[in-house]
Amino acid sequence: MTTSTTGWSLLLPETWHRVRLDENRRQQVTSVVGKAFATVSRDESASARRSLENDLAGLVDRAHDGGGREFYLLMDVLRGIPLAATLVVTVVPEPVPADVAPEILARVLANDPNSEPAVLEVAGENVPAVRRSEAKIMREEIPGLGPARLTFTGLDVFVPFPDRSQILLLTFRTPMEPIAASMMVLFEAVAGSLRWREA
Repeated sequence: MTTSTTGWSLLLPETWHRVRLDENRRQQVTSVVGKAFATVSRDESASARRSLENDLAGLVDRAHDGGGREFYLLMDVLRGIPLAATLVVTVVPEPVPADVAPEILARVLANDPNSEPAVLEVAGENVPAVRRSEAKIMREEIPGLGPARLTFTGLDVFVPFPDRSQILLLTFRTPMEPIAASMMVLFEAVAGSLRWREA
């Protein structure tokens, strides 16, 4: 009896919020930002809240337009340290190259100087991954200093579907450079939790 893959599941900490990439995605972003600022006066946080909401709405729109299936957002404070990260799950409708080792695929995919190839164990097999570091200039300026520059740490994980017909791409990003190593451990753990649903 043959089985077919009907979906997947990931285990994420409860501090991650799912934003469904549908026509109501912007309203969902507003709700998530509202929860993040629940203990802060609206008058005191109006500018920061509006800027964050606009930035997140842009991220969600780009994930939607890029074919993303799921979008997860981490917004939390741990021991006084603010945490922020995103995960976009995308189905890439391309088959996995046959008989190519994941180590080789990872080296091919790590196609810029700020990328590092890796191999992770996901859903019972070794899969190619790429650790990334990307510097970006933000739209908001710091008074007296000009545009803010943030370094985003990321992890891209390329998981073949069981029938090898397409790829599930997990794209993690965080601007939290001081704790980038810890965030990378979290990203790898979330990727490793992936399980396929079959019927």
